[in-house]
Amino acid sequence: MNANKATPDDKKPEDDAQDAAAVEVAEENVAAQDDAADEAVAESPAEDSGAADAGEEPAAETVAPVAGEEPVAETAAPAQTGEIAPAPVQTVYVTAPTPPKRKGNRGIGTLLAFAAAVVFAAVYAGVAALLIIFVNPPVVPDALVKFLVGPLFYIPVIAFLVLMILWALLVNRASWWAWVIGSLIIAAITYFASIGALLLMAGGFGLTAREATHDFVLFALNPALIAAGLLARETSIWFGAAIARRGRRVRERNFEAWQAFENEEARKRAEFGGVAAV
Repeated sequence: MNANKATPDDKKPEDDAQDAAAVEVAEENVAAQDDAADEAVAESPAEDSGAADAGEEPAAETVAPVAGEEPVAETAAPAQTGEIAPAPVQTVYVTAPTPPKRKGNRGIGTLLAFAAAVVFAAVYAGVAALLIIFVNPPVVPDALVKFLVGPLFYIPVIAFLVLMILWALLVNRASWWAWVIGSLIIAAITYFASIGALLLMAGGFGLTAREATHDFVLFALNPALIAAGLLARETSIWFGAAIARRGRRVRERNFEAWQAFENEEARKRAEFGGVAAV
């Protein structure tokens, strides 16, 4: 029985061998883990450098939002979102229609004023001849020639001509009512201007007050000057009617030209989308 039992001294070498083997296995496992960690650390910089060489950006780290704060939405650029930027506004320059010029009646009015003065002179000479015939028939030729070359004839004619031209320039395209009023003004000024001019030619500045009054009454009652005033009124009103008629046609043409201009401008606006032509 004593030969079959194992003593502690008999088992000790075997236990020591097992313990040594376990320690070596543990040391090999630790060394393998250290080598694997070193290889992982060495590969990570290599991958990062390769991604940088290829032009790729490193992946952004995801940051968890802090409690109580709302995430901020980042605004993406149009190029990143794929949106197409609006096309720039293109300015279109279009030649605008030229506004029509308003035509006047002063040129034709002046010509008609000259014609009225010619008619006035002719009628005035005829009336003077009738007066001479009525007063002293035998001396009609000599008296008529003397009258035609004297101031009693050409002063009223000149006064009427100047007044007609001035009034035609003033009223321009006015209606006939302007000439109805103007005829009274022209007649009155022709009459009194002729009297004043004749007084000056008779030495009015050297006359006394009594003599000037006497001469003024003689000229004012002269049948020829009275006839000149009446003829100035009638001639101016009838030739004024012709001037006013022509002025009405000018106004109508101006209105039609302006209407055509507005229609053309409206067509341009509609053609180019409501944009005014410049």
